[in-house]
Amino acid sequence: MDIICRHCNATYTVADHKLPPKKAAAKCKRCGNQIVIDPADAGSQTDPTTAPAPLPPRQAAPASQHDRSIVAAFPDIAAYAPGHYAMSEILKPNRRGNYSTRLNKLKLKILAAVKPTLDHLVKEDEKIMCIAGGTAYFPIEIFFGNGMFTMLYNRYAVVATNRRLVMINTNHRMTKPGHYLFQMGFDEIKKVSRGLFRTSLSLTRKKGKRRIFTSMKMAFSAELQSYLKPLITEGQTMPQGNVLDENLCPSCYAGLPAGLEKCTVCHAAFKTAKSAALRSLLLPGWGDWYLGHRFLGCCELIGSLIVWSIVLGMLAEGGTENVGIALLLLAFYNGFDALLTRHMARKGYMLESRQPVAHSQPNMAVNTA
Repeated sequence: MDIICRHCNATYTVADHKLPPKKAAAKCKRCGNQIVIDPADAGSQTDPTTAPAPLPPRQAAPASQHDRSIVAAFPDIAAYAPGHYAMSEILKPNRRGNYSTRLNKLKLKILAAVKPTLDHLVKEDEKIMCIAGGTAYFPIEIFFGNGMFTMLYNRYAVVATNRRLVMINTNHRMTKPGHYLFQMGFDEIKKVSRGLFRTSLSLTRKKGKRRIFTSMKMAFSAELQSYLKPLITEGQTMPQGNVLDENLCPSCYAGLPAGLEKCTVCHAAFKTAKSAALRSLLLPGWGDWYLGHRFLGCCELIGSLIVWSIVLGMLAEGGTENVGIALLLLAFYNGFDALLTRHMARKGYMLESRQPVAHSQPNMAVNTA
């Protein structure tokens, strides 16, 4: 029996004795889309001369150009290479067939913010199929007591390609890229859920920590869940060798394990958690300023000035008890800030130098099955 992908026209030949007993779904190895296998169709394809012609692709536009209706609504998308940006998948029309919607405008805003990164990050045979925006949730930041401030640095563009899931840190307005870059293979995902109010997306892994994105539009979480569900292998063990290194180098975009001081591919130096924590231990705010978190660093420095005014006042009063309390207060505030800065530095990799490094696209092992 010949099985044809309706999205990319890829054809697969499956022996009749290997067909499932009833309808089943499979994943296209070329484009990653779902293929429905119906054994009832096997009899109608036994004669090669009567086999149906390949179905047309779902996208009306050829690979060399975008859909005319989308270009008419958003002329600026001419800057996006059709071979890497599936605009007819990313942008959805409303019931009237109109593409000029608020949701599509927001998608293009996020896409424009991370386009410089995506243009270097995507591989030759990789295509962007879905994009959303959300805030990464780190429960430990609630413990530090300033989660509202740290959330300013937790905004992400969540990009689904036909080969993997990519998470790109942005500024809080989602107008330009931030520091951290992550990736996740489809085979690594155990479950995708949207939360009680459908404004969050939870990616439960088969191995490793779960990633949660909150403050996400309901339409974004619905589209991502709909796209990812057919691609993940729920209930199955993860195939050996398909695990992607989660962290990406901000210079060459190679997948890297955690805890490195330099990229093993382009040798770019990274800012370390140790250096950041030591700075904050000496002067609260200095470590976050070093990490590029200027607003958070200023807030911590203001807090440090308040603490120092209290400490100096207690020291001026004199007395062994006052001196002990003052030193304990100072040590507590500086130490607490050093722990927070260490946590912020360990989220992902940041370049030590702002000088541009030649971008390259190393051959990374990416799950396509």
